[in-house]
Amino acid sequence: MRDVERPAREDSRPTTDGQRPAHLQPSPFNLHNPWLQIALIVAVAAFFRLWQIGSIPPGLFGDEATDGLDALDVLAGRGAIFFPANFGREGLHMWLVAGMFRLMGVTPLAIRLPSALAGIATALATYWLGRELIAAYRVTDEGRRTKDEKTFVVGLWSFVPLIAALYIATSYWHVHFSRFGIRGVFTPLLGALAFAAFWRAVNRANQRISGSANQRISESANQRMNESADQQIAMRNPQSAIRNPQSVWFALSGLFLGLATHFYTASRFYPFFLGGFLILQVVIAYATGRREQAILRRNFRGIVLLFVVAALIFAPLGLYFVQHPGSFTQRAAEVAATKTANPWLRMGQAAAANVLQFFVPGQGDPEQFYNLPRRAVFDPLTALLALIGIGVLLWRWRQPAALFLLAWFPALLLPSFLATDRWPTLPRVLGVIPAVYFYPAVGLLFVAGLLGRVLNGRKGEGEQGSRGEREKRRAGGQSISQSPALPLSIALCTLALLIHASATYRDYFRTWGRSQATFDAFEGDMAAAASWLRNNAPAGHVYLSSDIYRHPTFMLLGEEATVQTYFQHRDPHLSWFDARSALPLPPPGQPATYLLGSSAAMAAQATAILGADAKAIDRVPASDGSSALTVIELPSGARPSTITAATAISFTDQLALTGAELIRGNDGVLRLNLMWRTAGPDPDGWPGYRLEIAGLRPNGDPWQDDVSFDAFRPPEWVPGGSFVTWHKLDVPGGAPLHDLRLRLLRAGDRQPVGAADGWHVITLER
Repeated sequence: MRDVERPAREDSRPTTDGQRPAHLQPSPFNLHNPWLQIALIVAVAAFFRLWQIGSIPPGLFGDEATDGLDALDVLAGRGAIFFPANFGREGLHMWLVAGMFRLMGVTPLAIRLPSALAGIATALATYWLGRELIAAYRVTDEGRRTKDEKTFVVGLWSFVPLIAALYIATSYWHVHFSRFGIRGVFTPLLGALAFAAFWRAVNRANQRISGSANQRISESANQRMNESADQQIAMRNPQSAIRNPQSVWFALSGLFLGLATHFYTASRFYPFFLGGFLILQVVIAYATGRREQAILRRNFRGIVLLFVVAALIFAPLGLYFVQHPGSFTQRAAEVAATKTANPWLRMGQAAAANVLQFFVPGQGDPEQFYNLPRRAVFDPLTALLALIGIGVLLWRWRQPAALFLLAWFPALLLPSFLATDRWPTLPRVLGVIPAVYFYPAVGLLFVAGLLGRVLNGRKGEGEQGSRGEREKRRAGGQSISQSPALPLSIALCTLALLIHASATYRDYFRTWGRSQATFDAFEGDMAAAASWLRNNAPAGHVYLSSDIYRHPTFMLLGEEATVQTYFQHRDPHLSWFDARSALPLPPPGQPATYLLGSSAAMAAQATAILGADAKAIDRVPASDGSSALTVIELPSGARPSTITAATAISFTDQLALTGAELIRGNDGVLRLNLMWRTAGPDPDGWPGYRLEIAGLRPNGDPWQDDVSFDAFRPPEWVPGGSFVTWHKLDVPGGAPLHDLRLRLLRAGDRQPVGAADGWHVITLER
């Protein structure tokens, strides 16, 4: 670097009254005070992540519950580094949830609190990352020549970390996943920490290099022009660089990168992104004649250390994948584009949809449990600012910090391009956080700086100040904190952030959080059933109706089972069924209590069978005032209607058919109603059966079909009990049938149960 005499840096020169510029004053109320900024970030992030967390989201989503079931396995001494259930999931999140269960008990809050705390920490990690990126930008920026450019960089540019962190703190997308007890939200946290530590190491290395150069070039004005505040401290006290060697920060970066792979599959792309960026940055540095700025060349040993540490942290999980090779790609193989007829077309469609969901209103993730359906990541104003920010970074693409933020976005979108079972999708692109929130921050501050320069120019034209004041302005001595445009710039930034935060509050807390669709998506009825049973003493045997057999939400909150014992678990006082297709009845003379979730409400056939003796004794309301859970009691003296046959047919030791009737409904559809008697549970029969029905049509043509028979599964059968099932027969024209036959097929291998072919002729009730 040539030793050219230049004016001292404006941010270090005292003002006319002999004081340091206002933005360097140590006042605790100065906008540049980092502790004040951190306090603001924590307050805002904590509010959006902890406010009403006990009620929003409602219930407990099935994926959250599955992680909780695995956490119970951890507490039972069956912890693992990878949990194969639910297509396989990295295990570190389950260990965190297990710790919360130990502290707080098995509750939805215990599952969601780690995510909420991770969300708050992500905002802080983004602030740290921003400060390191700004420091790196200042070190390598040789293009600051004019007063306006100096004013922008020294004044407003230093607010990028704060604005980006506040954008994340108030982001609908990040708030949503921070209050959602699944492991994906740890990806942006560990990514931000890893890359903040990486840039810290790079900046420390620059300090050491600059410190050595400063010993050779005595107090070079050119050197001072390109040193950040941290570098000046290191030069005044060279021992500070030794006490904080950059190798420690490189190792810490590797630690965070390795830990990220233990949380979520998309995190595996982080090391490849970092390696790709380093190679790309070397190519650009050499191509533009700035080879001394090549990060890989200057920090080769530290970067090798980073990847070695990351590999060591990943090693236990990697060893598991070596021993269980199918687990590494189990989930990806189910959703990969290569499984489709035209994978390149599918990947192109997925890529377009996943990019548009950030900027175009109405193009967001449609799933209720991941988003306010179709809401774009950015509101319109923030989307515009983000595009401006991308343009500013593209203009500065030769700068490593700008290139880093630009490359982060496409690199971590790759998982959503390769997995094409659905699009757009927010969970698979969580890795682009926090990079995407630097875009509106840069755009907003660029607009504010542009406006400030315009106003400062107008003011300068209208002023008739002293010759000294004019000379000072020409020399760039006025910092942005002394500018008359500062209040307007602050107001502009505050307004943009308030618009962003207000949209998030409205959409999350007032719209999405109170929606009945959200209540249903987060299994509010099953959570209500678990709560009701904890607080009440039901009469007789309990029959719980649900759309999912052994629903994970209830199995966690109500039964506290584990994944390992999920189907072996047996509650002798409770049986599962689906009231839309079946109705179990207690042994004669015994009472029963029916818990009917809104996802599987009682069909009209079941209501008619129970008759007037059954009474609704309680009702738990849902978000819209409808019934989330209806509790019906059947007293011991009740006499539900039954179907009888001349002779019972025994299909298994635990199951016999005791009645059948064939009826045509008002809609002209033919239905077969069957009455069954149970001798007790069959623990091995949890997959259930298929019921195959055959008969003759009026013209003598054979007809045959098979229907589901799992609305009341064998493990749930009660000794001496019975149940009724009803089946729609898909007979063309609804023609009557005669000479009916039935047989049971095992759901797994579809082999008949009983005799050689399993067929039984049935007698219909007249």
